[in-house]
Amino acid sequence: MFRENHKHQQETLFSPVKDLPAGPKKKLRNHWSTHFYEHIFTQIDERTFGRLYHGGYSRPNKPVNELVSLEIIKHLLGLSDEQLEHAYLFDFRVRNALGKETLGDNICAKTFTNFRRRLMEFEEETGRDLLHEVFEDHRSYLQEEFEIDASTQRMDSTFIEANIKQLSRIDLIAKVVYNFLDDLPDEIVHELPAGMDEFAEAENLELSYELEPGEVDSTMETLVEHTAWLVERFADDQEYAERVSFAHLQQVLDEQCYRIGELEDDELDSEEYTDDDDHPGDPPSPGWEPIRNFTSPENETDQAGAETRQSEETDSDQEDRVGLKEPDEISSNSMQNPHDVDATYRRKGNESHCGYKTNVAETCDGDNPFRLITTIRIDTNNTDDGDLLAEDVAELPAETGLTDLLVDGGYTHKEVESCCDDHGITQHFTGLTGQPPSEEKLSLAEAEWDGHRMVACPAGHEPFEQRYMESGRISGRMDSEFCDGCPLQESCFVTEKQQFYSYGFDERSVKLAHRRKRMDDPAEEEFLNLRAGAESLVNEVYHQDGEKTRFTGTIKVKNASIAKAIGTNLKRASRFLESEAQRKQSTG
Repeated sequence: MFRENHKHQQETLFSPVKDLPAGPKKKLRNHWSTHFYEHIFTQIDERTFGRLYHGGYSRPNKPVNELVSLEIIKHLLGLSDEQLEHAYLFDFRVRNALGKETLGDNICAKTFTNFRRRLMEFEEETGRDLLHEVFEDHRSYLQEEFEIDASTQRMDSTFIEANIKQLSRIDLIAKVVYNFLDDLPDEIVHELPAGMDEFAEAENLELSYELEPGEVDSTMETLVEHTAWLVERFADDQEYAERVSFAHLQQVLDEQCYRIGELEDDELDSEEYTDDDDHPGDPPSPGWEPIRNFTSPENETDQAGAETRQSEETDSDQEDRVGLKEPDEISSNSMQNPHDVDATYRRKGNESHCGYKTNVAETCDGDNPFRLITTIRIDTNNTDDGDLLAEDVAELPAETGLTDLLVDGGYTHKEVESCCDDHGITQHFTGLTGQPPSEEKLSLAEAEWDGHRMVACPAGHEPFEQRYMESGRISGRMDSEFCDGCPLQESCFVTEKQQFYSYGFDERSVKLAHRRKRMDDPAEEEFLNLRAGAESLVNEVYHQDGEKTRFTGTIKVKNASIAKAIGTNLKRASRFLESEAQRKQSTG
C-alpha cells in the first residue's frame, strides 16, 4: 500500500542534533547532508511513484523519498548495498540527509533491490522513466533556486564498459550451451547425444585458452551442431523453451550462424511430396538442423557400426545445413555475453569496447554559481552521438533555455542539425568529421548566400540561373562574361561549359563550409574553448569510479547514471553554499 512520508516534517523534542554544541551545529548547517535534505530529499514528489505499489490494503511501503535518496547517496558516496544498509542504520550523515535526527528504524538490502526491480518493470511496461523525471524536477528546481543561466551548454559522450568478460566467439557459444544444459535435469543431459554432455562442464567455458590452434575450427563446428540440435529438440518443449537460457541459445544461433538451404532431393521435393507410410505428414521443416545425426548412448547397440554409418551419412547425404557467418557479417548488436544481453560491441580507433554509451551536458556560463548537469542519456555503445542528442533537442530549449550548444565533430548529423535549427539551437563544433576541402580551392563560404540561394559568387557576381531540389541539391549557371578571365577562375568551384559556367553541390556542403569558416574566427575560437571542460565533466561523473559499470542491462546502467548525475549536481551546489557561508563569515 502506498503512503507518502511526512514524518521528516515533525520535529522531535529531544535528539542528538539538539544536544550538539554550537560549533558542530554550525558545521552541520553547511554540511552536504543538510544541503541534500533541503535541495533533493524535500523536492521528491512521492506521488509519482504511487503506481509502483498495490492499491489495496497491505503493509505500507518504505518511504519513496527515502529510497530514491538512498539510491542517489549510494552513488554519491560509492557504496555497495551492504554498506548502504549500514550507512542508513549508523551513519549520521545519511540519517541527516533523510531528515532523521535519531536512530531506530531498520532497513534491509533486499528493499533496495525490490525498489529497483519495481522501477525497471514499470519502465518496461509503460515506457515511463520515473527516476529520470526526478532528475528533470531536480534540474528545474536547482536552475530556478540558484538562478542558473543555461543558454550556453557543452555536451560530450563516453563509453561505459559493461560489467562482463569479453568472450571470444567460441567461448560465447560454449557459454550459452552450458547455461542451457545447466537448466536441464541431469537425467535429460545424460540422454543427450554422445559428446554433448562435455559442454555441461564448467571447465569447458574457456576453450579459446585451452584448445590448440588447429582444434578451434572443429570444436566450433561441433558447438554449432550442438546448438542447432538443442534448439530443434527443445523448441516445442514448453517447460524448457520458455527459459532465458533457451532464448539465448536461439539468439546466438540466429546471430552467429546461417541456415543452409534444404538439400536438393527429388524424392523429398515439396512439389512431389506424398503422404505415405514412409513419409507421413508434411514435408520436412526448413528449420535449424544439425550438421550430423546424433545417437543417444542408450540406443547405441553397436558403437563402431553407428560411427561408421554416421560417417557415411555425413559424407554422402548429411551435408552441412548450418554454418558460421563471417565476422564482418555479425551485427554489433549481437550478444556479447549472456550475462548482459543489452551490451553491444564497438571498435573505435585501435580499441574495442563492449557495453554502453552515455551522453551528458552541463551549463558552462562562467557567471553561474556552479555548473549544472542538464541532461544524461544512456544507450548501447554503437549509437551515434547525434542520435543521443536528438532525444534532448526538443526538451532542452523549452525546459532550460538552451540556445548555444558546444559539441565535437562526432555530433555532426544532418537530421539532428536540422532539428536543432527548428528549435533555436545553434551548434558550435570544435571539429568536423571528414576530410577538409583542398586549400587550393575556394571555400563555398567565400560566396554570399541567402539560405540555399547564392546572392553573389566570390568575385561578387550573381548567377543568371539557379535551382534547388528537394533532395538538397543546389545548382546554378554563371555568365561566361564574368568568369572568363576572372582571377579566381582556377580556384573557383565553377566548371566551364560551352556557353556558360556551372556549379552543383549539396546544401550541406555549404553549411559545412560556413562552419569551417566560423571556426577560424578568433572570437568563435575563444568561445569554443568553453567546450574543453566537457571532458572533466565526464571524468567527474564516471571515470573516478572506474570506466566499468557495476550493473547489467540498459535500464540498470541508466538509472545508476541518473543517480550519479543528481549526486554530482548536489556536490556542486553544496560546494557553492559552503563557500558562500565562508565568505559571509569572513566579511561579517
